[in-house]
Amino acid sequence: MFSTLTKRNLLAAIIAVLTPFAAYADGTDAETRMRDLEKQLQVLSQELAAMQQQMANAKEDQVKEKGKSQGAPVYAAFKDGLVFEDGSGDWKMQFNGRVQTDYRNYDPEWKSDTFSVRRARLGGFFTFLKDFTVRVEGEYANTNDGSKGTTALTYGYLDYTRWQGAKIRAGQFKPFFGLERAYSTNFTDFTELSLATNNGSVFNSTYDRGVMLFGDPLPWLNYNAYVVNGTGQNNDDVNNVKDFGGRIDANFASLAEIKNAVIDVGASASKGSLSFSSSTASLTQATEANGATFFSVSGLGLGNLGSTNPTSHRERWGLESALAYGPVKLQTEYIGSNLQGWQTLTSGTKSSTKHFDNDIKNWYADLMWMVTGESYADSYKSGVFGRIRPKHNFDGKDGWGALELGLRYSNFDASDFNNMLTRATPTATLTTACKTGNATSTATVCYTSKADAWTAGAKWILNPNARIVLNYVHTMFDTPIILNGHKSDNEDAVVLRAQYDF
Repeated sequence: MFSTLTKRNLLAAIIAVLTPFAAYADGTDAETRMRDLEKQLQVLSQELAAMQQQMANAKEDQVKEKGKSQGAPVYAAFKDGLVFEDGSGDWKMQFNGRVQTDYRNYDPEWKSDTFSVRRARLGGFFTFLKDFTVRVEGEYANTNDGSKGTTALTYGYLDYTRWQGAKIRAGQFKPFFGLERAYSTNFTDFTELSLATNNGSVFNSTYDRGVMLFGDPLPWLNYNAYVVNGTGQNNDDVNNVKDFGGRIDANFASLAEIKNAVIDVGASASKGSLSFSSSTASLTQATEANGATFFSVSGLGLGNLGSTNPTSHRERWGLESALAYGPVKLQTEYIGSNLQGWQTLTSGTKSSTKHFDNDIKNWYADLMWMVTGESYADSYKSGVFGRIRPKHNFDGKDGWGALELGLRYSNFDASDFNNMLTRATPTATLTTACKTGNATSTATVCYTSKADAWTAGAKWILNPNARIVLNYVHTMFDTPIILNGHKSDNEDAVVLRAQYDF
């Protein structure tokens, strides 16, 4: 704390104080001794004052340094999520979440009109050592019919991202199949996916567990290949057969250097088993608005748990294309699947088992228009469309956000399963059960195997993170269905959604 000079002066002062006592021994003059003592005391006083000032300065420096990090600084920002990262770039933490609140109304009223929370999620990304990323996200929302609350893991995976063209993901994630299913649910064109791609008979779940290789080997080329259980969200496998699948996608507008445009062409395929979370399962399909479940095939055997040769198989394939130029986008997909297995029907004490080998064929096409002029190409990255950023955010003064209008047609065709449809009386024919069923009785349930739907939508994007969406969905069934005491060959639904994500 003290300088070398200070230490020397202090030592000299002490010696000076002791000198008079030594001087007595050699007879030094008393008056001379007193003058020398006064001088040494003056020096000692000055040194003490300097020492006090040094101590005060040192204390002030300590106060200034208190709380300062000796490592790299930590920065915080908000960019589509709350982000914290250190100055070295070694680690980054980002919190993300979303809330989608809906109002739904159906005609016929086989479901009550309701306010519901479609999705409420909170999670985050943690990137460490630059090449590793962990994502964990939880769902805190209602079931689709609003009957009860649910809490479940959506994303839970680890990424290794050293190579842009060959990233590795392991855990629970969304296997990318087709264009519409690759969208984040924050940015879908309409409130729900089309009849061709929503969860049901062809896709039993959005999430699955396994490993995936993915990346962008070229600026215009994107791909992924995965191996998953095939049993869906938060389920371990029920047999030793896994789902193998992948998607390859190219943006030829980027390859040809066409500005402000997207020419997306892609293909997807997968092969596995009809693996659900139990040894028996049902195939079901609901309308786009999650109103009526109009298709149902039950009693499907999946083989013994742990069997290396399950009795069911599922193959899926799809073709996709999206053409966008400026504020206009045309998008379409065809998805086909082949399902093989066994169905067991029980009537009283008797049961019968039969083999099936059937196809399901689905497709959709939609046309979207950004009325306020935003470009779809600005939201396209790695084979999928994402966040639209309005030219002027809504602020109640000069900015009104962005307005998007859209129209979609979708078709579902599972007519191969027509003679396997679930019915209230297993021994009755489909004709007897449905055409003579009493629509006033809630015990009578009849399904159909074909449907198509028209969806008209308007979307007000207030800012990149907030939007209000209004959809009208008209669904037409190939034959009338009976559900909850109502018989109809069509469904009309209105869905209003308010959404914020970060």
